[in-house]
Amino acid sequence: MTQNRILRESCIGETREVLLNGAGLAIALRLTRWRDQDTRLTLGSTHEARVRTLEPALGGAFVEIVGKGEAFLRVPRDSALTEGQAISVLVAAEARNGKLPRVIAHPKEKTFEDASLTPWHGAMIEDVPPGNPEVAEAFESALARSIQIPHGGRLHIERTTALCAVDIDTSGRTDKGSAASRALRINKDACTELARQIGLRQIGGLFVVDCVAPVNRESGRKLQEATQHALTSLGIKGANILPPSSLGLMEMSLPWKQTPIAERILTPDLTHPTPESLCLSGIRLLEAEAAADRMQRLTLQLPTDAHLWLTQEAQPLQGAIAGKYGQRFTYETSTSPTPIVYRTS
Repeated sequence: MTQNRILRESCIGETREVLLNGAGLAIALRLTRWRDQDTRLTLGSTHEARVRTLEPALGGAFVEIVGKGEAFLRVPRDSALTEGQAISVLVAAEARNGKLPRVIAHPKEKTFEDASLTPWHGAMIEDVPPGNPEVAEAFESALARSIQIPHGGRLHIERTTALCAVDIDTSGRTDKGSAASRALRINKDACTELARQIGLRQIGGLFVVDCVAPVNRESGRKLQEATQHALTSLGIKGANILPPSSLGLMEMSLPWKQTPIAERILTPDLTHPTPESLCLSGIRLLEAEAAADRMQRLTLQLPTDAHLWLTQEAQPLQGAIAGKYGQRFTYETSTSPTPIVYRTS
């Protein structure tokens, strides 16, 4: 079996990693940022904590982790935990959408690994330069609302407050055969791609998939099995999938594990990159140009909010750039919505 590979793009302020399966498809992402790399509670990590407040009505307790902040711990009714007690915990779910990370009690002598992290282990690491197109494409795909389905058609993915709505569009599809066989093929292709997108986007919760009709009982069972297989093959466990209803809607639920990649990169309404993301994107462009020409003076123009973030919250990054490439950079504000790098005469 072909080994998984990791494309690692290390830039000043940010490292982006893409996990590729044996077929060369991106199946998972990892994002490490300078500002929060020492404070984020990441899936599978273990920590020493102290019980701050017991909350029987919520079925758990709030715990404080030194240097990492607060998390929620599920506590059985018969637990002997007391407020102020020290405890070892393991992160079972990262923070998301205003919700605290969720941890479980974890004895120090035991080892535990979440299944979603397993595909990363043993993968060959390939370091790539800033601006690598494969890395860029994988991260852009994870943020896109519309995705190409293999062999034709499009998959529209939209997160709402309550669920993730998925629509399968047959536009551009040229399958042959009966209507039922054509519908089954595109539905299976779409759900296989949806499984990959779930891994890239790091999303969970309730999903409702609007399948292409007609879907009878037998084809619905095949689609249910194909979706389960696609998820499991990517290390995504715990899915509860129902056969498509008489209306052609297939429901499934997945446990939340990691912070959705969109919440790491975009504003709270998930519509635009944050000032931090724009700034780091600009630094990535700057590094690519600086590496290509070691003598040229360069100017990085940033949108106003991104420039403000750089100058007020991330000044050490400017020093790191100068230390790596020399004192040959200028930083300016711009009315452009995206970063721009140009050569300074």
